[in-house]
Order: sequence, then C-alpha cells, then structure tokens
Amino acid sequence: MKRSLSSRISAWLVNISIAMTALRTNLMRSILTTLGVMIGVFAVTLAVGVGSGAQVSVLESINSLGSNMAILFPQPDSEGGRSTFERGRLTTRDARAIEREISGVVDVAPQLRSSVTIITSGNTASTSAIGATPAYGLVSNINAESGRFINEADVRTAARVVVLGPSVAEKLYGDFDPVGETVRINRVPFKIVGILESKGSSFGNDNDDIAIMPISTVRQRFVGDTLAGPDDLHVLFVGFQDGIELSTAKREMTELLRDRYRVRDRDGNPFTIRTTEEFIQQTSQVTGIFQTVLVAIASISLLVGGIGIMNIMLVSVTERTREIGLRMALGAKKSDIRNQFLVEAAVLCVIGGAMGLLLAIIAGRALTAYADFPVPIGLGISIGAIIFSALVGLVFGGWPAVRASRLSPIEALRTE
Repeated sequence: MKRSLSSRISAWLVNISIAMTALRTNLMRSILTTLGVMIGVFAVTLAVGVGSGAQVSVLESINSLGSNMAILFPQPDSEGGRSTFERGRLTTRDARAIEREISGVVDVAPQLRSSVTIITSGNTASTSAIGATPAYGLVSNINAESGRFINEADVRTAARVVVLGPSVAEKLYGDFDPVGETVRINRVPFKIVGILESKGSSFGNDNDDIAIMPISTVRQRFVGDTLAGPDDLHVLFVGFQDGIELSTAKREMTELLRDRYRVRDRDGNPFTIRTTEEFIQQTSQVTGIFQTVLVAIASISLLVGGIGIMNIMLVSVTERTREIGLRMALGAKKSDIRNQFLVEAAVLCVIGGAMGLLLAIIAGRALTAYADFPVPIGLGISIGAIIFSALVGLVFGGWPAVRASRLSPIEALRTE
C-alpha cells in the first residue's frame, strides 16, 4: 500500500516536471495561453470580492444607524395597497404614544431634515441638516468626538447650536478644532458645540457630511412653513432592547398608528415602517443578485481562456505525436499519457490563475485605499481561485489528454 502510494506520488511529480519542461520549451506560447486564464480568474475573483464588499458596506451602513431599530416615514406604505391619504402624517404625539404603549422601546428619536449652507469667514459648505433630540445619538450610535452632543436644554430653548460631522468640519476649518466657533447657517449665526465621531462612507455616500441641530431650532428657523402641523416630523427612529422581535414590534406600531389615524381596514397605511432586520434582508438579496451577475459576466472571460487552453493542448498533442508514440513503445500506459497532458493543462491554468489572483488582490487593495470601498479577498477566496483554475485546466484539457492517450503507438511513431 505504501509502495503504491509513493509510486503514484512519484508519477505525478514526474508528470509535473514534464509539464514544466514542455511549458518552458514553448515559453511565449505558454505565456500567451495563460493570459486568457489570468484575465478570467482576475475578473471572477474581483467580482466575488466586490460583491462581498458590497455586503460588508451595507451591513456597516445599517449598523451605523443602529442594530435594533425601526424607522418610520410619513409617506403612504406602497406595500399596503392603495391609500386614501395623499400625504401621510407623523407627529411628536405619535412618537410619545409609541414610546408609551409599545413594549421594548428604549428611545424614540424624532427628526426634521433640511438642506443648509454653512458659511465661515472664508469657506462655505452645503450639507444635510438634521433636527434632533439627544435620543438621536443614543438610537443611532452617534457620539461627539470633541465638544458635546445637543442636550435637552438646547431643544427646550431652541438654541442656535450645531454639532458638525467630520467632513463638514474639515471643509470649513481643515485640521483646526472649531468647537466654540460661530458659523452662519442660512444666514443665521450658530455656535459649534461639538464634532461627531467619523462614521465613514458607504456606497459612495459620506456619512460624516451632516450637521445636527436641536429639532425645535430646525422647526422654527428652517422647515416650519413646509410642515402641515406644529409637531409634524420627517422621520422617526425607534430603538428597541436587544432580543426584541422587530417583526412583532412593527406589527404593534402599525396597529397603534392605524388606530390613531382611524385608518379603515381596506385602506393602506398613511405611513411606512422599516426595520433594520428588513434592511439587512433586502440588501442581502440585492447584493447577492449583484454579485451573481458580476460573476456570470466575468465567467465569460474564463470560459474564453479555457477554450484557449483546449486549443493549445490539441496543438501540443499534434506536435508531440512522436514523443507520445515513443513513450508508449517504452511501456507507458494510456493513463500515463492522459495524466501527463492533464497535468500540463492544470499547471498552465494554475500559473495563470495565480497571476490573475495577484492582480485581483492588487486591484482590490487599490479600490479599498482610493475609492473607500471594501474589497475583501481573503484566504478562502484565494484558495478557491487556485483550485478553480486547476479544475478549468482539467476540464478543458480533458479532451486533448484523452485524444493523446488513444493514439496508436505504431501510427504515432510513423508520424513525421
């Protein structure tokens, strides 16, 4: 048994040695042949990495909002059928009712949103303004890196204070810490009381390009005229305790709000509720489809590379017919000839695959560094790329190898 195993290993090593010798003999042809496999493996590996990066980016973006949360919008729910409401309603009173009557609620964070222009003595920045309460920081995992977050006193007095995102602060002040400085927001003076911790970017969107102010201030100075009522909201974040079933909480909130707005059974909801659980499921499906499409498109180039391998191996069999006949005459079995050409095709593809993998890793790191988009190509993907390259060689080199093994020794030796 041991002799049989050692002899098999020895035979495979001999085949690999013969394959390397054949590849070196026709070096330029070998290099050109591996280009097809290299490009194919590069495209497929990078597509898998981009798809995985998209999933990572989505999860990071959702977790930055809060891991166990529901988001309510005052727009009719498109999934609930037709609604008699032209525009939904969501108010501060609704937020209090949810906090009071829905089990497992930790905090509610009502919000108003607007686009503003912030001006300093020498710089200008346009950004998204969020009118919020202190609960917004708790629900959304947002903290001030320097200075402080808005507090209840700010909300109660409609104070003209603002907490800037890092991107806005950098646009206006560079590396200088502007806490305590005064800026003009839509021509109204505001005092900077804090700078937020960086949340990074996701899908090209800068999560640090925001300015947070007391909700009462935003209502009074920026969006009051556009709201239907004195306590209307644009968005409501509801944070829940860990372990709370978000689907159950969503159903309870839906029933509560439908009852508050006296929505009839046959009418759709005049509001939309989405949970982080739903966001994760939906985005996972989308990114999964996105990754599948990318891999399918990239696989075309790998198929072309495999066809190139088959073509070159058929040419190699034709050129080495006398060599095959000589080996058979000296006692080589059909399986030895078949394995020789299979190994040669596999080695050719593995070399091309390794080169393609290296290029994919370099491209992935470049995207991560310069485009701020994660492209994880880990050990599992790398090993898979090499194994898949070898399989491509075995599949597309199979017919040439079988053809070589079926040659007649006498006819092969007669070939000029």
